Amino acid sequence: MKHDPESHGPILPDQEGRSQAESPASATAKNEDALLNSTTIKTSHVILETRERIYHELREAKKALEKKTAELNGSLSMLRAIMESTADGLFVTDKHGNVLYYNRIYMNMWPVPGKLMRRARHRLIIQYCSGQLRNPDEFMRLTREIYTTWPTESFDVLQFNDGRIFEQYTKTKILDGQDTGRVWNFRDITERRQADTYKAQLAAIVESSNDAIIVKDLNGIITNWNAGAEEIFGYRSSEIIGSSISVLVPPDRLEEEDRIMGRIKSGKSADHFETVRWGKGKKPINVSVTISPVKDSAGNIIGASKIARDITQRKESQERIEYLAHYDSLTGLPNRALLADRMKIAIGNASRYSFRLALLFVDLDRFKLVNDSLGHEIGDKLLKTVAKRMQSIVRRTDTVSRVGGDEFIVLLSHIQTAADAARAAEKLIAAVSPPYLIEQHELMLTASIGISIYPDNGKDAGSMLRNADASMYSAKEYGRNCYRFYSEDLTSLAADRLSLERDLRGALARGEIFPVYQPQIEFGTGRVTGAEALMRWRHPKRGLILPTDFIPIAEDSGLILSLGEYILRESCRQARQWHDRHGFDAVVAVNVSAVQFRQNDFTDAVSRVLAETGLLPERLELEVTESVVMQGVESAVQKMRVLDDSGIKIAIDDFGTGYSSLSYLRNFAVDRLKIDLSFVRDIPHHTDANAIVGAIVTMGRGLGLRVIAEGVETEAQAQFLQSVQCDEGQGYLYAKPMNATDFEEWLKTSNSGSI
Repeated sequence: MKHDPESHGPILPDQEGRSQAESPASATAKNEDALLNSTTIKTSHVILETRERIYHELREAKKALEKKTAELNGSLSMLRAIMESTADGLFVTDKHGNVLYYNRIYMNMWPVPGKLMRRARHRLIIQYCSGQLRNPDEFMRLTREIYTTWPTESFDVLQFNDGRIFEQYTKTKILDGQDTGRVWNFRDITERRQADTYKAQLAAIVESSNDAIIVKDLNGIITNWNAGAEEIFGYRSSEIIGSSISVLVPPDRLEEEDRIMGRIKSGKSADHFETVRWGKGKKPINVSVTISPVKDSAGNIIGASKIARDITQRKESQERIEYLAHYDSLTGLPNRALLADRMKIAIGNASRYSFRLALLFVDLDRFKLVNDSLGHEIGDKLLKTVAKRMQSIVRRTDTVSRVGGDEFIVLLSHIQTAADAARAAEKLIAAVSPPYLIEQHELMLTASIGISIYPDNGKDAGSMLRNADASMYSAKEYGRNCYRFYSEDLTSLAADRLSLERDLRGALARGEIFPVYQPQIEFGTGRVTGAEALMRWRHPKRGLILPTDFIPIAEDSGLILSLGEYILRESCRQARQWHDRHGFDAVVAVNVSAVQFRQNDFTDAVSRVLAETGLLPERLELEVTESVVMQGVESAVQKMRVLDDSGIKIAIDDFGTGYSSLSYLRNFAVDRLKIDLSFVRDIPHHTDANAIVGAIVTMGRGLGLRVIAEGVETEAQAQFLQSVQCDEGQGYLYAKPMNATDFEEWLKTSNSGSI
């Protein structure tokens, strides 16, 4: 047997009979191959196992992702549904103003074209939306400021041109701790604001009411108490709210309160009954009460509201009238107490409705001599006769009172001017002056009268009585059997007015009243379209008296009826004469006073004048003021339609100075509007007057009416009137009012027209 020096043992054949004497290198190679094969196999198994595991993990991750995606999609759908179902408009942008999201409510609140929304730039959308707002510039400025300063949140209120009101609230949108954009929230609060306004108005009305307004629940606990209740009952709201209503109810009225509450709980009201309630300190207060149920939003009755008015003073007045003698036992006239009550009422009415009243203090001259010489019995009978005479000449609404001895006070409850009081004083003096036959004694009396006027000579009963008394003594000093006003100026004015009235009564018969005519010119052509007839009075001593001085006197005295009909007849006669002689076909315009127009037979009187003079109806125009036609609108409309059906024209004079209603103006049969000279005087240098005149012309032309301006004195005025398309004008620029002869001569020489 051979030995390999490097061998570690004998060489043996393998199981297949191979030689056992292989080389060491060969054996090593085989071992390495075997190890490599074993490692490769193991590695492959590991790779396969790893791949299987990765595939499994990927499949699981995919499933988890798909589940998460489904959950996320579900959440997004829910979020989108929530955002779409909200009552607010939502709008989301990034930091650069790019639109990321908006809901349907936003689109409904801001009707923005879809094309504009698709451009997705907030700046363009804001610019478009601003046109819907009352303050677009402020809206755009605030939006730019938000994008510039980037506040965490911002709040504003937006008012739309159509009356809607929105709350705008914007807040930064944060993602992963970073500001990524803004969320804009819009809420329509129009109804809420309206409700708040209504509640505020209602609360203001409740608080400003002089009546007590009290609310209580069904258990009788007071829950609301207004300022009127504080004033009437004396409790402050902090003292009474939360207390039982029984605090205000006297014991003998508790059953009444229970009965009323039973009615309220059944849904019925307790209308206007009078009762007694307690004020603070158990002070009895007479009240007039109305109680109504209070209901919740579901219609359930939850309490009662009570409106109580203090009628204590009224009750006390009634009791005074019942228990006190308010009439003089001798004459049957009201005594001083009743006079005081009537003066209080009269002064209250005069103050409320802005009119005058007069107090006449009447003292019988030398009555004491009669009383002392013939005895009190004769004196008493004389006083009774004087009282009857005085009562017979005053109005039923006036009061004649005996205040003691031979002193009487007459209360004129409503007068227009001091002349009315002077006229009443003259009548009283005239009534007292005729002889008296008392038990075969023929007696003579006169009266001295002092007059005070409200509010000129006093604003309370005391001062008026004192001033009238002082004026009465002034009348006695002046010579007795006369009247004097508290103010010398009033005395002079009243006397002057009465003098004018006396002279005016005979002026027509004496030929002192006459018409003058002022031409009316068409701006566009210069043609004479008409002539206004104006009344004038030439007094034999005073000269020419202005219409503003005597027309009011004529209206107050009733003389305007005869004067107005005379001017109407004379103007129609003159117009017919001009037509027959010269072919002058222009219209004659005649002013009609309120007293004339209110006469039932006014339209008949006009027709009668036309028939007598032969003037065609279409040649006559009647000028009436706004105030005339607005006093008794239905009657005015009827008369104007009768006149219009006859062909007579109607003009509204002094338009813009009265109180006409445009809704009525449409119904009036009117042909022309006449702009008052108070507006024409200030054009074209005053913007207000320009605007008013322009508006009247526009309105008149819109209603199909011609418009004429009076008082045109300058070319500038005429040019302005023509520029606003006013049809006609009259005034000193063309001619002053002239008598008939001068008017004819003016027409012959003027360029405006000819006869």
